[in-house]
Amino acid sequence: MKNKRVEEWNRLRKKLKIEYKNRGITTCEVGLEKCMRDFGLSFAHRHKRVYYYQRPELLGSFNETILACAYCHQEIEKDRELTEMVFKKLRD
Repeated sequence: MKNKRVEEWNRLRKKLKIEYKNRGITTCEVGLEKCMRDFGLSFAHRHKRVYYYQRPELLGSFNETILACAYCHQEIEKDRELTEMVFKKLRD
């Protein structure tokens, strides 16, 4: 059985990859002290996943995502204040 949310995220992620490449963003945007630059890159979201259940149109939005290495993604994931600070700097 396929998960519709996973399928949708996979579709949106493909579109985001193209958008980020077109914008010239190919390495971690966060750049914390121990940043791994291009290792384990993934899209970090401004809010926890449950937020997007009621706002599915925002899940694949450039302004709701940043490209982050494994280390930086982990660090902002566990610190909501840091997440908001990074998003304000990069997307607002």
